[in-house]
Amino acid sequence: MANTDLGPSCVVRTLLGSAAAGFVFGEASLFAAEPTVTEDVALLNAATLAAGHAGSTGVAVVTACLVFTSALLSLGSGFLLAAVVMKLLTNAGVRLPWLVEATTGASVVVGAVITGVLVGVLPPWIYIAAQGALVLYVYSYSNVNDMTSALAIIFTTLYLCVVYGRMGAIVGFFCIGLSIAVLLALRRTLTQRLTPRPKSTSGCRLLERIFFYSVFVGILGFCVGLGSGGAGDETKADVTLMLRSVVWVAFLSAGLLGAGLGTVAMVGLGPDPAGKMSVGAGVLTTVALRAVLLWSSSLGPRGCTGAALGAAAAAGVSLGAASVAAKQTFGSRNSTFAALGSVAVGVCVALKGVALRDALLTTSELLTVTLIAVGAFVLGAPKSPFHTQVNLQAGLLRGTELIKGIGMETVTAAAAPIGAGALGAAALGTAALGTLGTAGVLLAMVLTVGSALTGMIGKSPTTEAHRD
Repeated sequence: MANTDLGPSCVVRTLLGSAAAGFVFGEASLFAAEPTVTEDVALLNAATLAAGHAGSTGVAVVTACLVFTSALLSLGSGFLLAAVVMKLLTNAGVRLPWLVEATTGASVVVGAVITGVLVGVLPPWIYIAAQGALVLYVYSYSNVNDMTSALAIIFTTLYLCVVYGRMGAIVGFFCIGLSIAVLLALRRTLTQRLTPRPKSTSGCRLLERIFFYSVFVGILGFCVGLGSGGAGDETKADVTLMLRSVVWVAFLSAGLLGAGLGTVAMVGLGPDPAGKMSVGAGVLTTVALRAVLLWSSSLGPRGCTGAALGAAAAAGVSLGAASVAAKQTFGSRNSTFAALGSVAVGVCVALKGVALRDALLTTSELLTVTLIAVGAFVLGAPKSPFHTQVNLQAGLLRGTELIKGIGMETVTAAAAPIGAGALGAAALGTAALGTLGTAGVLLAMVLTVGSALTGMIGKSPTTEAHRD
């Protein structure tokens, strides 16, 4: 079936690597089939209380933001740890390339899983403080003014539109129109009186695009507000189904995200190193998932979910790396189908053959996981948009610096879901707890505006700006 011009050893190595990468992704997806987060009684009660006032859709929006924050932080931490390990091994004079590459791949898993565990087991107030510290740290490597202003625009729009939607269609539309008129008048006044800020030297057009995006955010928030039910309309069964749906989508998306970023990272290393990194990541992912299952009672529902979510992202990295390693396989139709089929076989073996859990996947779920795994593998194909070298903030990077740069970019991207989760949670708190939630929104807005003013005053015009 495969192209014999590649050589028997190359064909076997490619098929086994593809199947192994599909296998670890299938194992990770089993944790999404029965998300243990719904076993957290305190979390479920709080979500049900908030959904009774703001609707299960509103809770789903905030939950999705927080879950994707966890996935991005885990994946970024994994890349950063891999870059550190790779540099240490090189400085130590290790002469075995396969050892360096396999250890680097395993380090991605270690960093991702440990970060996921910390996200889940830390007390909420420590987690929120750590998020705030991370945002401030990340902003020091980005365009403070534009990023902070963008978050303020997006999440203030989201909050206000949810509130307007809950007022009803007629009153809500009237309030939106009135708010737009006030904002336009305020903008005209400020534009005339304030000195215009210098434009970003990086060509970043974030703020120019963010006004366009805020329209869709406003529509989403307004629909959430309109669809929100009154007290007692949402049951625990509805909220449980919503949480499971969000976690299911997040796990599969984490695999795609890991495959895309893993492909970008591995293209700069080459097919042979990518294959060894895929093996290292795949082997340790299976070990990590079994450790999570063994210590699930100690980790708790949130810790177990966070760790498994990090492992799913690392499994995606293994898929992307295996695809880059199979570059020659995509040279013919038969060998391409053989590689894709081996990924599908690996997924099916994990889900039906030696399943870690007793989760019973439906036929549609099994098909979904298989198609996502095959799609993630295709992201590393030579003609894929991800199969290319990218210019990061420091330029065109390779090797350790490339992996480090991708890790920083991934952590930077996590800042936006952090802001969404914080202000979105405050909006839900307003619905569920009254003035306490309102105070949280006002405090977040004050901190955001204060950060923007600090960036305007304290940053020099030559500060290195983050690319859009």
